[in-house]
Amino acid sequence: MSCGFDCTLQMGSRAEPASAMKAAKELIIKESVRLCSVAMGGRARAIVLTGSMSRDEATLKKNGSGWRVLGDATFLVVADRSLAIALPELQQRIEWSLFRQAIRCKVVIIVCMTASLRKMKPSIYAFELRQRGRVVWGDERVLGLIRSFSVSDIPKEDGWWLLCNRMIEQLEEAAAINGGFDGTALRYRTAKLYLAMAGCYLLLTGQYEPSYQQRAARMARLAESETSLASPIPLRRFSNLVSQCTELKLHGDMQCASAVFPDWSDAIADAEKVWRWALGEMTGTSPCPSLSASFRKLASRQSFILRAKGWLRAAYVSPSSLPRNGLRWARLALSSSPRYLVYSAGSRLLFGKQAQTTLTPEQLGGIVGRLPLPPGTQFPLTWGIAARTVAHNFHLFVDSTRS
Repeated sequence: MSCGFDCTLQMGSRAEPASAMKAAKELIIKESVRLCSVAMGGRARAIVLTGSMSRDEATLKKNGSGWRVLGDATFLVVADRSLAIALPELQQRIEWSLFRQAIRCKVVIIVCMTASLRKMKPSIYAFELRQRGRVVWGDERVLGLIRSFSVSDIPKEDGWWLLCNRMIEQLEEAAAINGGFDGTALRYRTAKLYLAMAGCYLLLTGQYEPSYQQRAARMARLAESETSLASPIPLRRFSNLVSQCTELKLHGDMQCASAVFPDWSDAIADAEKVWRWALGEMTGTSPCPSLSASFRKLASRQSFILRAKGWLRAAYVSPSSLPRNGLRWARLALSSSPRYLVYSAGSRLLFGKQAQTTLTPEQLGGIVGRLPLPPGTQFPLTWGIAARTVAHNFHLFVDSTRS
């Protein structure tokens, strides 16, 4: 279900007392835990609330007599043995139960084995899960199974991946509203894009923090200091934008003219600067050369084993695609992974749209033609079809995987 908001609240005001919003969040948690535990039948070891809601950073908006969650509520079900659970049906059951109680909230349930927690390698996800995850049912010590590590242990590439993922969200939202950029949900995702820029920048400069508020505070300190850190965006402006978007993310929308809050075009232009800077830092080619050359260099740094894992997962999640695409995937595996092919196509489409570059069907075909699953025989190929194709490949082959 779509989540969005309108620019209606005053900067310093809140739609409802904090206690009412807190009660809505607790109801989401209580109902999710109740239905999860019933579905698991006592076979789970713990249920962990993750993401922005676990950090008390979820955004709720008053929706008539009820509430709308902008984003989702994500729960990690930890089990000692494999569980055969119909997750889509469980998620829908929880969402419907909340809807009947006047709360619109997308719910995501992820099942994880305890062995997987023990084997988790340093990453943004593992760092935030260990630092800010909240056990809401079961073994309260379960997150201690994740080995302790520092920010410096997280691969720098993780921050760039985070930004790329948010860019795909921008593509998906723009395609959903037929290429227009005045949708209400787009404004919320624009704020999340700036927060991803901050996360990417702070990780690559060794300053990463596990929550939006901590990252905004870190950016403010850097902007006020005499730091010599390089920044793709003037640091003071960058910090101000991140603070504003953090306020919006935490408390919902505010009354703010377009001259104050960045519009979509400016946000994508800033994202491209951070994206290119990060790519250059990762590949050691700063300033970043052409996108094609950068992606070739980035892909060359990836081991064949890691690329192969990505393609094996592609075959696992889409076995029906193998007869038609098997040989093609084998050729693509020699030079890149599904993740980088999706990121490459997505960045070209997004940056081209921001620059108001009119792409011909042939050019669009060249951009999306190397995706694991290119578009079918829909002609003429439009930007919207190309964007939806990138988003489909992202959700199928990239989302929720490390390969």
